[in-house]
Amino acid sequence: MIELTDTARRKIEDLVDAEVVREPALRIGLAEGDAPRSPWERGYDISLVEREDKQKTEIAINVDGIRVLLNLDTSNLLSGATIDWDGAAGGFRVETPQPRRPSAPAFSQNPGVSGPLADRVQRVLDELVNPRIAAHGGAVELVDVADDTVYVRMSGGCQGCSASAATLRMGVERMVKDEVPEVKDIVDLTDHDAGVMPYY
Repeated sequence: MIELTDTARRKIEDLVDAEVVREPALRIGLAEGDAPRSPWERGYDISLVEREDKQKTEIAINVDGIRVLLNLDTSNLLSGATIDWDGAAGGFRVETPQPRRPSAPAFSQNPGVSGPLADRVQRVLDELVNPRIAAHGGAVELVDVADDTVYVRMSGGCQGCSASAATLRMGVERMVKDEVPEVKDIVDLTDHDAGVMPYY
């Protein structure tokens, strides 16, 4: 859940009163060139736009009457964040960009999957993927590796989530292939119909 400080709310109201925007939406995206290995090292671009400017790749959420536009990456990263107005800098800022960092999961949690390629994929899941989706109560488990194909299972908030396919293709698959280029395909073995607490 994203929160807005009273200062940020007043600034939005002032901009509406000044007719800078008519029906405001707060757009939060990753800063240009932001590509850290860790999801805890992020920079953000925050701007006030018209509601009708929502892009196809964005989702809109309602934060106490204020529409906030997020893409997949920022929706995963900003759970628990607070948006404030920085008068000195003259712009909005993410005051708490990520939730409290969870404990790192044990490496190679699935003892039945081993080998150099599997170990590298497991490390990507442990260090890059699962910390990112932990904010939504989700996790991705390595089930098997066969040749250049990786088989995974999603659980928690990812199981049955309407955004799980996008998370897999735009998040998990991209990060795994970036770090382990030998991987050509990732197959989701999750029984999404059995999900009991999907995030979306």
